Amino acid sequence: MPNAQYWTALVVVAVAGLAVRVTHGEVLLRQRAFPLGRLDLAVVLVALLALGFHCAAMFFRSVVAAITGADDAIVAVSELGTASQVAYWVPAGLLLIALRRAWAPLLIAEGGVLLAVGATMFWDFGLRAHLVAIAGAVAVTTAVLATTTARVTGHRISE
Repeated sequence: MPNAQYWTALVVVAVAGLAVRVTHGEVLLRQRAFPLGRLDLAVVLVALLALGFHCAAMFFRSVVAAITGADDAIVAVSELGTASQVAYWVPAGLLLIALRRAWAPLLIAEGGVLLAVGATMFWDFGLRAHLVAIAGAVAVTTAVLATTTARVTGHRISE
């Protein structure tokens, strides 16, 4: 189990990215901005929550167990069987679909880190490789969402 500093650093990266996006007030990489409509935003949020649950069920079982009715899902995820694979790959795929308008190199990077997380989790790469993949996924996902997503108002992109 990784130490608290690792998890704190991941939370700080994600919160800092969100804070930069909110406080800056405009898209940081304007030339690479893409619209994120309401449906895409909802899919991103649900996918990130599902991926976060998957990760928390693996590393913070006792915390997630406090959620009423989560016991069966925690067991299914922890066994790393078919249910766990579906619980990871489906939200990962949906996240990529929701970000489909992203600049191609960013979308490829996002797909690459999601693939790395899945591969290191379900195949025998060891915990260290998996934790590096998770850190990469948090950093890349945060970078994509914080620097290139623009809100959609009607048919015009706003910052």
